[in-house]
Amino acid sequence: MSTAAQIQSELKRISGTSTTTLTISPIVGYRHVLYDFFVTGAPAGGYADIRVGTRVYMRVPFGVANCDTVNPPQIKRDGGGFLYNLLSMMKALNLLPNAADDESINITLSSAATRVDAYYLETAGGDTAAHTVEGGSDYPTKPFVDVFQGITTTTGSGQKILSESMPVGMNLLGTNGFISANTKFNMYLLAADYISSGSNFTEYSRLHVWDDNEELFTPNNDEGLLVDWTIPAVDIPFSLKSGYYWLLKEPYVWQSNHLLNLLLDVPAVTGSGSQFNLWLMGVIQKVGTAGAGGAAPAGGE
Repeated sequence: MSTAAQIQSELKRISGTSTTTLTISPIVGYRHVLYDFFVTGAPAGGYADIRVGTRVYMRVPFGVANCDTVNPPQIKRDGGGFLYNLLSMMKALNLLPNAADDESINITLSSAATRVDAYYLETAGGDTAAHTVEGGSDYPTKPFVDVFQGITTTTGSGQKILSESMPVGMNLLGTNGFISANTKFNMYLLAADYISSGSNFTEYSRLHVWDDNEELFTPNNDEGLLVDWTIPAVDIPFSLKSGYYWLLKEPYVWQSNHLLNLLLDVPAVTGSGSQFNLWLMGVIQKVGTAGAGGAAPAGGE
């Protein structure tokens, strides 16, 4: 069995400068597993879509002003970047993107960055053609970051301004804000970020997360989570660089056909305001299919 150190020593790196897309090309007889990627000069508020073959495997958002996710390669935590750390936190390293020998892995940014670096493992032997292995393009369980965005220039409590900003076909929500049918989402982390200073910004003070008729996290008084970066007083930050985030002790399980409601309290607006960005991070699964995520692959811990 390979150790984590041995796997790291076997990783290959591919880099690109002044680019929006980095490609790990297929090789007949070999699988490619994306272990991590780093971006220098990541576009603030942008994202990277990781595509395995013809499918978008997951969307990774970039920080806006107060949070950071994907950093340059010199910034690592526990020897890794955002992708590896996120899946490690969720005990789901078995879900690292895993391409068959007829599939490329593409990392496509919302706009060009100074530099993109990816680290991957190239393996021979076994079934190199299957798309349904853990981490494969057709595997029904995947790491998932749901991106919600919205902006308001109006003060008031309980404002419903957020909507999903995801690739086509990857929305968690279906009609009228209900979790899509046959879908289960295990949520491990939340993070909120927005421009909170300058001549144009909105002060968002609290976020209310509702599952049907129950407010999560503060069910006794419905006061909501602190998200005020102007103070700052924030329950759900995320910074890989500084090592702070809120990892739930146990994932919250969103069941299909439940109503997910996200409401914001806004005490003040300066100028034209600023966009609120919310990330719900976890593992998504199509109910009734094999594969629930969980244990890390051999040598992945």
